[in-house]
Amino acid sequence: MHTGKHYPVLVVGGGIVGLTASLALSHHGVPSLLVEAHPATHDHPRARSLNARAMEIYRELGVADAVREAGAPLARAEGLHRGPDLATALADVPRRPNPGDRPASIFAPAAMARWSPATGRRATLDAVEPVLLAAARRRPAEIRFGTLRTGLRHGGDHLAVDLTELATGATETVTADYLIAADGAGGALRHELGVSSTYGPSHGHQLNILFRADLEQLVRDREFSVVLIARPGVRGMLTAIDARTRWAFHLRYDPAVESPADYPPERCEQILRDVLGVPGAEPEVVSVLPWEARERTLDRLRAGRVFFAGDAAHQMPPAGARGASTGIADVHNLVWKLGAVLGGRADETLLDTYQDERHPAAVHAVAASGANARAMTPGSPTPDPDWTTPAAHGLGERYRSTAVLTGAADPADPVATDLDGSPGTRLPHAWTDPARTRSTLDLPAGDWILLGPPAWHRPADTAGLRHADPGPEFAALTGTAPDGAVLVRLDGHIAWRSTGRAAADGTTTDPTTTGPADPAAALDAALRRLPLRARRTTDHRAPAPTGPEVHP
Repeated sequence: MHTGKHYPVLVVGGGIVGLTASLALSHHGVPSLLVEAHPATHDHPRARSLNARAMEIYRELGVADAVREAGAPLARAEGLHRGPDLATALADVPRRPNPGDRPASIFAPAAMARWSPATGRRATLDAVEPVLLAAARRRPAEIRFGTLRTGLRHGGDHLAVDLTELATGATETVTADYLIAADGAGGALRHELGVSSTYGPSHGHQLNILFRADLEQLVRDREFSVVLIARPGVRGMLTAIDARTRWAFHLRYDPAVESPADYPPERCEQILRDVLGVPGAEPEVVSVLPWEARERTLDRLRAGRVFFAGDAAHQMPPAGARGASTGIADVHNLVWKLGAVLGGRADETLLDTYQDERHPAAVHAVAASGANARAMTPGSPTPDPDWTTPAAHGLGERYRSTAVLTGAADPADPVATDLDGSPGTRLPHAWTDPARTRSTLDLPAGDWILLGPPAWHRPADTAGLRHADPGPEFAALTGTAPDGAVLVRLDGHIAWRSTGRAAADGTTTDPTTTGPADPAAALDAALRRLPLRARRTTDHRAPAPTGPEVHP
């Protein structure tokens, strides 16, 4: 074993969350190493959907178009059906060759136009992860697949991490300032570090059976997302993978009386014939992945210099596009904070806000996914999910931490019912150019920014902040008067709001608000309360966006 390099951040896990972390670290100029034990990305589909917040993040990282293209085979796969077999479930479903006649998608642009420049996307992880890996390798990050983490030791100001290259057996010890544990639901790090979990109900053990069967003629112009199958001796969920020849059936089984070994390919293929109910269909099993649909959240997302994200931090049933998407939002929240601390622009306490902000988000995502899963159960009294709220699309987080300054009048609910500019919520979306290609969400461009009228610009310059004036219509969206302002973090969440509404004598009872008399004093007071120096960075890679004039 020899001692290797030092890395500011080491990422353990090369699934969708780990790869997103690598991309985000490169985006923020933080050198990193990612290690993954498997020799390549997974070829077995798992999650099949990414919500709007995940796609916003990929838009920021410059990979949204590629991710969207990876999901193209599932673009027409919509709708949930029930039946004893697929043929029966689709028997009364009319063919709709005209896209305008098809059921409205929960990811349709019209559903999201009020809140986001992005829409969610159906896309399987076996298609998305190679896209992210290729993008990560084009950026200044080191990526090592086929490399197993075998040890971890905490030093006073660093971590020592033992690695083994599985193909050769070569060993190496590297050091890192911080580690992101994105090693999945079966990862060992949380157990090694003694981090406990809070468990909710289990939604059953299942076999994820990936198979091939040419069903294109049956499903053409009535492509589906999910068919819930209930027949004697068989219960499960049939899902489209490419809506033509690749499918997955999630077969429920009772581990008290049987195990995955009791389901060899021959038995699975006979079950699949019954599930399809299509004469002449000959399903071919590709692979089988046992799993449990459970509700679990780590009690602590940080253990010293180790931070947990994705399935390592939380598990939830695959109902509502929250599983992978919540992990993507985890690392997006974490990485800019690591960059600020490593770059000397914040003190270590900023990293504590990862727990404060993402743990409530994880608890909500797990509970909402569990409710969605129960609603999918035949005869369940649980109501169908409401897709008309920002929270349903991953946009409803209202963070509460020392990196968010709130006032007595600000809502306390951690889940926002609207994006109204209140501190802790994601900045409201509005298009900033006639072509509708640039959004207010692009204004941060990887840095802090103050949004407000000209009276705030000199104080922003003095503080070293970028600033822009999106105009009075946007001010109304953020809940501020024309003389108010909002301070926006790198991740697009609002750190502080001055509504601009004050008494005639210039006084106010709300510490987050101030009248137009002294914006400089109000901004200075807010910056002093934040656990970082909200100053202009000099190492940002992304160009300033077009639209409202942005002053660096």
